[in-house]
Amino acid sequence: MKTLNLSAGAVILGALSVAFAACSAQSSGSPPPGSAGATGTAGATGTAGATGTAGATGTAGATGTAGATGTAGATGTAGATGTAGATGAGGDMGTAGAGGGAAMSCGMLTVATGDAKCCVAAGTATDVAVDDLEDKDNVILPVGQRQGYWYTYASAGATQLPKAGTTYVPSTGGHPCSLLPLTDACKAMKTAAMGTAMSALFSAGTTGSLPPATTTVPSYAGLGFDFNNHFKKSCVYNAGAYKGISFWAKGTVPFTAGIAIPATQPATSDSGACPATAMCSDNYAMNVAPPPDGTTWKQFTITFADAATFAQAGWGTVAAFDASKLINMQFQVNADTTATAALPFDIAIDDIAFVP
Repeated sequence: MKTLNLSAGAVILGALSVAFAACSAQSSGSPPPGSAGATGTAGATGTAGATGTAGATGTAGATGTAGATGTAGATGTAGATGTAGATGAGGDMGTAGAGGGAAMSCGMLTVATGDAKCCVAAGTATDVAVDDLEDKDNVILPVGQRQGYWYTYASAGATQLPKAGTTYVPSTGGHPCSLLPLTDACKAMKTAAMGTAMSALFSAGTTGSLPPATTTVPSYAGLGFDFNNHFKKSCVYNAGAYKGISFWAKGTVPFTAGIAIPATQPATSDSGACPATAMCSDNYAMNVAPPPDGTTWKQFTITFADAATFAQAGWGTVAAFDASKLINMQFQVNADTTATAALPFDIAIDDIAFVP
């Protein structure tokens, strides 16, 4: 299996400010000097005139008083602590960044180290196309806030191409573009082909061999994708707007088409809620039997409410299917516990779409 993940909060802190002001002024008076008395003149008899008396000495000017000392300004009180901002809800599908990165589900988000949170993603009745593989990459179509990646997986002892753990590469030879509306890649090919067979089509395929399974050691191999992979974390996707999901398939052996939900996935895995003490991973699935020639494409449809064709195998914890909490979709080949020889397999999937 594969484990392939923001939340935002803002805290505004008030600022503490203290202002002080002081002002002082001082002046001192300068007294004028005393003036001399008038000098007496000689009398007629030649006697000395009266001695002039000294002029009054000037008094000191009043000393200037000190200016009033400025009082300290009022101390500023601390601002109220800001409350955390509300966590932003998921926005619409983000556009590719300038660096050419893939569009992110739930809006363009910033990666946070160790972020274990998931964003909310949901589709509408018109967002049906999941993937036609014609863009030749391992990413499903960025429609309806979906963001997922194709991958392969297998049990010990199985041989498989493309190998599990490597970047998935689509296979050449797909089903003739049936998604509506058609993607740009399919429109271009149909125009160029003018109705003739098109060899440039692509699909999601895997091939290899399984050793016989035992009652204690299972033997399986498959491929799948997440509906809402958020920074390498498998998150839930709300497919409540749809009645089911369809796909085209071809292959040399029968296989299952399963959908994981939190109630069937171990709590230790991404978005899982099945207790560790329970029998987990008994996902809802449908048996798929493509035409045995291995080359003829056939369309299959999973109806979420059809318990006769879409159900748990019965060996694990019983859980009610919830279309509003899809995690991934996987196409898996299983070896028989009574087989005595290896099981070669070659399967391919194409043109996956939700059914409104």
